Amino acid sequence: MIAPTKLRAPENWQDFEKLCKKLWGEIWECPDTIKRNGRNGQKQNGIDVYGQPKGEMDYYGIQCKVKDEYTNSQLTNKEIDEEILKALNFKPQIKRFIFATTANRNVVTEEYIREKNIESLRNGLFGITISFWEDIVDLLEERRNTYQWYVNNCQYTDSSDVEVLISAGNIIRPTYNKITKKYKLHQPIQSNSFLDISTIGQQLSIDLVKPSIFNNYSMLNSLRKIDYRWCDFTIKIINIGSTTIEDYNLELTFDGNSIEKISDNHSYINATLISSLERLQINRQRDDEREVYKSNEYNNVINYYPKKKILVQEDSCSFSVGVIPKSHETKEIKLYWKLKARDYNKNGELKLMVVPSFENEEKVIKVHSENDIKPDEIIIQPKIKME
Repeated sequence: MIAPTKLRAPENWQDFEKLCKKLWGEIWECPDTIKRNGRNGQKQNGIDVYGQPKGEMDYYGIQCKVKDEYTNSQLTNKEIDEEILKALNFKPQIKRFIFATTANRNVVTEEYIREKNIESLRNGLFGITISFWEDIVDLLEERRNTYQWYVNNCQYTDSSDVEVLISAGNIIRPTYNKITKKYKLHQPIQSNSFLDISTIGQQLSIDLVKPSIFNNYSMLNSLRKIDYRWCDFTIKIINIGSTTIEDYNLELTFDGNSIEKISDNHSYINATLISSLERLQINRQRDDEREVYKSNEYNNVINYYPKKKILVQEDSCSFSVGVIPKSHETKEIKLYWKLKARDYNKNGELKLMVVPSFENEEKVIKVHSENDIKPDEIIIQPKIKME
């Protein structure tokens, strides 16, 4: 038997709600009447599980919060306030409101819960408590029926799980120009220098021809502005559980403090050398095959809606996105992902390491006086070219 302290927390809200219902049904001695509130998509007023403990006339409510143990994520004060506010609308009014979470015990959160508990009771409302994963493990150890059920039914059989990762490494390499400005004294041309008039004439004739050649070239070939800071990378989703993931999509949120732009890498054909009908057909096909969308509602968010709605066991899918880091000093970019599927949700965090490359360039500034000579200056600029 696995020691209780080594029990893994559920990684999805469905299994966690089932565990809370089973556990508190045993604690409250009401296994037949404790209920999960509503169904997925319905308004729950902050209550996921509710029941009447034995001997009580009032209902008790539980709000279940799954948190990622790998990043040690915690309940925020904002989350707590929002759920308490929702619970005020639960009918009939509950007597006790319990936050049950897979997060590790945290003294700051415990202190905030105690303060909210006193505030709520003074206002004639429900009491508020919290049970962290360590607390839940302790409760399971004291209630062997639920403990055996959890080990045999939730941890090792028919578990839904996915892994989301950055494929082929988590490093991007944006390119910048590193310009060194050097100040040098201007050397005037000697008055007796010999000037070859014929060479000057040849140069003038060449200069007169160049613009027309360039214009003709531009008419045949459209120049594009290429920003070498753009970096593409691939997100991969792998089904590592023992169930099929169905009707799923992924939301990817970038840390706005570390990026300048993001792209879903979707583009249309605008070439003038093909007919408008051909362009329309090509662009329509691109729309039909499209799976990745930059959000119009939220900044720094990209959504992935796969055409293939089923991800069987050990199967995977992937998509690419583009990003420009905030500056050449940006060291990492955090990405927060949220996968939503039928009967299964999961979220997590990824880190994209930024290792910029620099192309050296020297720029000479001619000055007429030694007093104007300055130390070398280094300027970092984005590498942007017309090609």
